[in-house]
Amino acid sequence: MTEEPTHLTVPEDDIDADDEGDGLVEIGEWPKIQAQVLRRRLETASVPVMIEWTGSTDDRRGVILVPEDQADFAAAVVNEIDVDDEVSDDSPHAYVSRIEEHLSAAAGLLDELRTRLDDLEHDGKL
Repeated sequence: MTEEPTHLTVPEDDIDADDEGDGLVEIGEWPKIQAQVLRRRLETASVPVMIEWTGSTDDRRGVILVPEDQADFAAAVVNEIDVDDEVSDDSPHAYVSRIEEHLSAAAGLLDELRTRLDDLEHDGKL
């Protein structure tokens, strides 16, 4: 199906010329799965989103479009974390993954604190 359904087609004379600043802007292009994950992330952040699919069936890519007035926020949401690092929120594996991330971050902070304390003790400041 390559034609747009007629009930979705807007006649050209119904398009308001004053709407030019209120349109959709592209915030990037991603492979199909990543585009779908990003769409869900944007929808969760209450950003309206549309994906324009490009490429062949074997190499489908999604161009993500958002309202112009929300483009900066949408870009921040999209760039918050890598899509490859995102795990489904409703699985037990997701919870374990998040706990491991928190424990790893805490371990890194403890190592940094130990290093600072050791440096202070070595300098005779403690």
